[in-house]
Amino acid sequence: MDKMSKVIEKRSSVRSSITKLVKRVQALGEETEDLNSLSELLELIETKEEILKKYDSEVEDLITDPEKFKVELKGSEEYDDKILSAKIKLKSKLKTFTEKTVQESHPSLNKSNISENAASALKLPKLEIPRFSGDSNFMEFFGCFDSAIGSNDYLSKIEKFQYLKSLLSPPAYNVVAGFELNEKNYDSCLELLKQRYGRTDFIINSYMSKLLNLEPVRNSSHVKSLRRLYDEIEVNIRNLRALNVTEGSYGHLLNPLLLKLLPQDLVLDFHRKRSKDKNCEVSEIMTFLRNEVESREICESVTSNPKSSETKRTFSQNCQNFQTYQRNYSKPKNVSTAATLHTQVLFAKDVFLNFTMNQSVEKILNPLTLR
Repeated sequence: MDKMSKVIEKRSSVRSSITKLVKRVQALGEETEDLNSLSELLELIETKEEILKKYDSEVEDLITDPEKFKVELKGSEEYDDKILSAKIKLKSKLKTFTEKTVQESHPSLNKSNISENAASALKLPKLEIPRFSGDSNFMEFFGCFDSAIGSNDYLSKIEKFQYLKSLLSPPAYNVVAGFELNEKNYDSCLELLKQRYGRTDFIINSYMSKLLNLEPVRNSSHVKSLRRLYDEIEVNIRNLRALNVTEGSYGHLLNPLLLKLLPQDLVLDFHRKRSKDKNCEVSEIMTFLRNEVESREICESVTSNPKSSETKRTFSQNCQNFQTYQRNYSKPKNVSTAATLHTQVLFAKDVFLNFTMNQSVEKILNPLTLR
């Protein structure tokens, strides 16, 4: 028997089991079954569905004839539709059973209240679970994952395991990559991830490493870079504080490193302003940096105001006009001295004494004539 025949035979067995499970779902009456039976039936269908998908994929990879491939896809889609229909019916019954249980446990809550709560929950924006690659954000990742997936009773452990693997990136993914997809391994993988990345000492070292490898800012006029630096330092310090790591335990190491991240003029200003009566503390540096960043942001917002820019342009234009005026009209002329003017007057007198009245008028109107 070749490989294709073996896979098809195994798949036929799984399809037969799924058909029986689907018939059981279709035979369910209007009366709500007990929660355990419904949950068990749903889990069986989902488990078989995963196995069937695996065999379908193997068969599709082995088929080379296009026509046979189309027939294969059509058959797979028919079973997908059957499974989907059965899962929808089961989940609907599970929801009805849950609402009934809540109503019986809390008589003050009627069905409309439960429906309203469910409706309001549906209006909430979709939550996106951040991917985890093995850094210090494990607790944040695990909190999001557990809230959205881990605590979801409608998901089987196999489905939760699939979601978990899809949200991991190397090197964290390498921790669980070798595990087979089954319920026991889901619990084992979670425990392994907690042991590897949930240790307090690992998280503390990760935060300290981030502080020690921050990018310095060399120019105090780069306000956005200063803001980024302040925010990164503040976030890591607060995370350390949440783990009960006080500034006194690492301040003597961090203080000189933080000052090396700042521009030289800010460091000079910090030492000029700080009190010399006490030792330098991380909180003192952070307060100084926050005030400097906020002051520069306010100044930047004022100078970048459109009206302010227009005023600056107008002032600049007026300055240029004034400079042009000075160049054109304020240069010293060739002004005659008093002695020169006196000589010219005496010469003119001698000239005009020899002129008649008409000649004198003509000379004044046209100095070039009557030489």
